[in-house]
Amino acid sequence: MSIHQSEPTGFPEKLRFFRSVPFQIIVACGVSFTAPGMWDALGGLGAGGAAEPYAVSAANALVYGLFAIVCVAAGAINNRIGLGYGLALGAIGYPLYGAGLYTNNTSANTWFLLFGSALCGISAGFFWAAEAAIIVGYPSPRDRAFYLAIWQTAKAAGPIVGGAINLGLNADRKTAGSVSSATYIVFIAIMCLGLPIALCLSPAHKVWRRDGSKITIKLASTWGGEFQAVGKLFLTRRIALLLPAFFISYFYNGFMSTWLTTYFTVRARAFSSFFTNFAGIFSSFIIAALLDNQKIHIKTRAKVAFLCIVTILLGTWIWATILQKQFYDASVPPVHDWFRGGFGKSYALIFFWQFGGQAFQQFLYWLVGQYATDLSNLSHHTGILRGMEALGQTVAWAMQSEGNANHFVSIGLNFGLTALCVLPTWIILSELEGSHEVHGTDETPTEEKIDIKGDDV
Repeated sequence: MSIHQSEPTGFPEKLRFFRSVPFQIIVACGVSFTAPGMWDALGGLGAGGAAEPYAVSAANALVYGLFAIVCVAAGAINNRIGLGYGLALGAIGYPLYGAGLYTNNTSANTWFLLFGSALCGISAGFFWAAEAAIIVGYPSPRDRAFYLAIWQTAKAAGPIVGGAINLGLNADRKTAGSVSSATYIVFIAIMCLGLPIALCLSPAHKVWRRDGSKITIKLASTWGGEFQAVGKLFLTRRIALLLPAFFISYFYNGFMSTWLTTYFTVRARAFSSFFTNFAGIFSSFIIAALLDNQKIHIKTRAKVAFLCIVTILLGTWIWATILQKQFYDASVPPVHDWFRGGFGKSYALIFFWQFGGQAFQQFLYWLVGQYATDLSNLSHHTGILRGMEALGQTVAWAMQSEGNANHFVSIGLNFGLTALCVLPTWIILSELEGSHEVHGTDETPTEEKIDIKGDDV
């Protein structure tokens, strides 16, 4: 991709790299690797590595329920306290969640699992609102999808490294059940690194872009003004039409965890937690190559990417229906060990869930980035996006907390909600003509915040 080169002015030579966009992305990716990356690695084991998925599914429902509430507000709060401090607050809760899984694994201590999950949910609300704003808002519009792919890779690298740890510690576990307790100790130690890494982030007004454009910031003058701006944005026509896509974008994750726990051995789940994340990396760079291609009109790029993603996702749920019927019809439900009969067709479904799901997330981040006018407005957008996504995951995980839940219900709901989001999202894509980012050099907080005129209402 071609980027106009422009050396920063006013920066000492030794600070230029540390104030650059790539370094800020490295910081955000480092926190993503240590905190949610390790969290995803545990989830990749199925039910956080536990023998039974139901208590952990209930804990995850609590995580996402609080996450959904906090994240929408966090878009406004992070604007006031600074994205760096929002990112740091967001890193605090993940080690506590890991500790809760550890105590539940060793002594069936459910109360501390729920306590850690609650704190993680609150913390994660700040983390995801801040990180999404950094990853989308710090780069210039023309190369956002590329940096989103880098971020997705870092996020996937956590589960890949964690999956390698899982695989090494559990490679001889040929049966279903819980993973070894040593697995959690390693993860918790890595999760604790997120906080100091987050504090290395530079404030947006000190960051320079290689194409010479500035990161525009228009803060409200009061806390009330920030929350009012979020409320106005939430009520716009554009956000209303995108809410179904936000809600369903990560809905598959709850059922995928239950599927892994129910139908795969411990070491097969460990293999999945290692290898499946490569699916998200592959799809991220494929989507990035399309979305950043300046030779293709932005509307065409968006529509082609969206159609490909939806086709893959709907196909996986048809595939899941066929396999689930086979499993229910079997006299004994299968428990697949790696690379043995039936493993391939069942595991491939998990791979493509991740492939399509991560591409969908990246697409939505890119899309809201095109409509945001400045970094503050983008923080509001990403807070709403992540909050609604978390609400969807709350429902998804709550559905998996029932031990006798019919899997066809989850499959049908995932298929139906994915199909439901197609038309309203397509309407928004049909109106996309270019980035709405306002270019300028004024970085002083002002009272004018979010433009919700015209086609926004």
